[in-house]
Amino acid sequence: MDEAYSALDPLIRVDMQTVLLDLQKEIRKTIVFITHDLDEALRLGDQIAILRDGEMIQQGTSQDIVLKPADDYVESFVKEVNRGKVIEARALAEALGDPSDWPSATLLQTETLDVAARRFTALGTDRLTLVCDQGRPVGVISMRRTLEAMVAE
Repeated sequence: MDEAYSALDPLIRVDMQTVLLDLQKEIRKTIVFITHDLDEALRLGDQIAILRDGEMIQQGTSQDIVLKPADDYVESFVKEVNRGKVIEARALAEALGDPSDWPSATLLQTETLDVAARRFTALGTDRLTLVCDQGRPVGVISMRRTLEAMVAE
């Protein structure tokens, strides 16, 4: 799909992205999606390749691209990305340590940092226990690390 949504207005574009994501979950087939919109690539892509002058500069997940840019070009490319909507809580997970120190409030490890920030605020806490899909604890995340990660350096 080459620039499939580039001519759409923003609301229809988001709706079509959602339809594509739902369709991909259902058919479970590889879709190559070409876009100049980094936010779109980060939302849609399991694997993203950043090209410059026809050469692949970096390939990886949205987490890889945003948290570990391969060079200055990629770093400047992702500088304005809303990190809270891209980075998952598990990327900031700290070791669980002593079970008596685990926060009682939990967060699914695949939730993004903006969801974590809202949960910190709603619960009035500064630490959350991260859990996997089955509800088992896998780590701890702090509000401080979350906010630091959301703000580009």
